[in-house]
Amino acid sequence: MISRTGKLNQRLTFLQKKKVRNGPNGTEKYDYVEHFSVWSMLKQKTINQIAAESGTILEDTQTVVIRQNQKKEPKLDWRVRIHGNDYDIVNINPDVNPKGFMVLSVRGIK
Repeated sequence: MISRTGKLNQRLTFLQKKKVRNGPNGTEKYDYVEHFSVWSMLKQKTINQIAAESGTILEDTQTVVIRQNQKKEPKLDWRVRIHGNDYDIVNINPDVNPKGFMVLSVRGIK
């Protein structure tokens, strides 16, 4: 999959849902705010992977690879921003090696 950190050549920013203000009637307003950024690699799927994911939760997702060891462990309720586009995190597949690479499946927000 990935053998060198030099392939991690795109910035990815994790977004976390935070209270940003109170609304007019005292209702709390939340939004996703930037949490921290990491180097990543977008991985292209093969035809077999696309066919296997058809009709599953992973349909219409993209695969992103990051280093396993980060400031904080990514959560499913976070979002990621890549090239100015926001994505929901659908699946997190950590590596068994703490110095390995984590794979995230992300889906564009509609």
